[in-house]
Amino acid sequence: MPVIDVDPALLERSAAAALHAAEQGAIHMDGEIACLDEQGVPKLLETLTPTGPWAWAIMPEVVEGGRVRVPIATTLEEIAGCYRMTRGYSNMLSFEPVVEVRGAWYTFQEGVSRTYVPSLDREGEHETIALFPVTSGPGITGELAWWRMDTNALGDGTPGDGGTASELTLRRRALAQHDRYVQAWRDADVDAVLATSIAGVQSAVRDYVDDTGTLVSLDAEAGHRSHLERLFDRYEVRSVDLLERVVQPWYLFAELRFTLTPRRGPDAGRVVAFHTADFSIPGRDGRFVARIGHGTDPAFIV
Repeated sequence: MPVIDVDPALLERSAAAALHAAEQGAIHMDGEIACLDEQGVPKLLETLTPTGPWAWAIMPEVVEGGRVRVPIATTLEEIAGCYRMTRGYSNMLSFEPVVEVRGAWYTFQEGVSRTYVPSLDREGEHETIALFPVTSGPGITGELAWWRMDTNALGDGTPGDGGTASELTLRRRALAQHDRYVQAWRDADVDAVLATSIAGVQSAVRDYVDDTGTLVSLDAEAGHRSHLERLFDRYEVRSVDLLERVVQPWYLFAELRFTLTPRRGPDAGRVVAFHTADFSIPGRDGRFVARIGHGTDPAFIV
């Protein structure tokens, strides 16, 4: 009698895709470790896909009032500049993943990165998360990263208990907030989506409004509202389904599947779907201060 009768061909294809994504991410991480200075940047760039568009967001910073800034890079020249800047400051010695999600089109890792700062002649360790989207070919098409920051230092001035609440409390609060976020997308409710984040929230996510194929920067409530209104005007939401989720006190990672219908144009009424993978960063009062991620190409469902 069958016990777990999942289609073996489906298991084989999904395993092959996950292993491919993990391999491309590992090749890139090895390239990061081997890149000791600016002279090594051209070799590191060989771990990217041969053609763009690309999606990079690897240098977040905290600015006034606990808000964050998320610079993005989408061209080879911009990405090279990012690596020259980071290698001018520190070198990666190793990365030890303690959480790893191997998707069909990305690898997500939480781990400990060990670095060396030449100017200080000092080694250090940092808790880091990284998302590496891939294509079906060689190389990664994006690198999206964040390092652990003091949750109680993030926000928009609203008091919170991020420094005193237990880690379990913070995780459960982030989970509840993300559940509200997903439901707001299902309802196509712009106000409800915005309510899960601070007014100054920053996002670097795939652009499904103008279909640029790479990241778009969304600045604060006004930028998010405009983007969401345009997206919901373009598509009718049929379903938003949770596929993967990791909840920690300082971040929440999730992969979602969106099923939509174009409202107008030659494809009006057809069903289109895509997946997103992103991580959301909670602030001191539990609302998200940043969201960084990417997504697959929209594809019509036959």
